[in-house]
Order: sequence, then C-alpha cells, then structure tokens
Amino acid sequence: MSITFPHLIELLLITGIIIAIGIPLFGKVPNVRPFAETDPIEEEFKHLLVRKEEVLLSIKELEVDIQADKISTKDSDILRNKLEGEAMVILERIEKLEKNKKKISSQLQKTFS
Repeated sequence: MSITFPHLIELLLITGIIIAIGIPLFGKVPNVRPFAETDPIEEEFKHLLVRKEEVLLSIKELEVDIQADKISTKDSDILRNKLEGEAMVILERIEKLEKNKKKISSQLQKTFS
C-alpha cells in the first residue's frame, strides 16, 4: 500500500488539528485565579447606583400613576415621601463613598510620589 499525495495532505491536516486542540487541553494549566477578588466598597457603590436608578424610576412611575388617577392623593404622598427618603439616604451614602475613594486615591498618590 502506497501513500498518495492527497492522503499525505490529509494525514498532515489531521495531525495539525490534533496538536492544535491537544496543546490547550493537555498543556500545563497556568496557576491563576479564575475570578478577580472583589472590592466590597466598589460593589456597594455599584449596587447603590443601580438602586438609585430604580428609585428614580419608581418616582417617575408614581407621577404617571398620579396623572392617570390610578392612585389616591393620600397614598401617593406616602409613597413619594418613602421613595424620596430612600433616594436621599442612597445619595448621601454614594457621596460618602465617593469622598472616601478620593481620599484613598490621593493618599496612594502621595505614597507613590
């Protein structure tokens, strides 16, 4: 049995494919963590930004409901006060976190300067 040129090309292609697939699968696995460590302060900051948008959207929806007479004045006042209070708490916490971030980054700059 003799190997023809097309068979030789097929053999080389199959060998190349096996090597290309096998190296990543069976090669040395790097010693890295699959997930980066999370910063709890940064996570809280992101959560607060999302929550702020949700509260603002709720206030807008409340306005629409008031205009459509879907909610009583008494109930709308209670809901508005609750949502505005929550928004204020969120904004104050965001402001505090931003000040802390700036303070830490300025301290790091002074340390490495």
